[in-house]
Amino acid sequence: MMKENYNLEIEDSYNGKIERRYYDKFNHNASMIEFVDNKSRGIHPYFWGKMQVGDSISKVKGDSIILVFRNGEKIILEIAPFYEKAIKKQQKNK
Repeated sequence: MMKENYNLEIEDSYNGKIERRYYDKFNHNASMIEFVDNKSRGIHPYFWGKMQVGDSISKVKGDSIILVFRNGEKIILEIAPFYEKAIKKQQKNK
């Protein structure tokens, strides 16, 4: 499951300024962000917790980082190390 999630995350792309962070009660309490253009999307809770309202974020298809821009600062959220650790843990628990 984690490996599939990782592959989906790598192939995904999105960008925008975060207007709202919330939990979608109708979708298993998924952690969500809403951009200023009213588009919403789910974000893994690990990365969602590192984002704030007002941040601009960018994820390029095929790349394994999420760029977060906050108050003139660029924050890099690395997807691969997080999923590598989670995949190893999942395999160990089988």
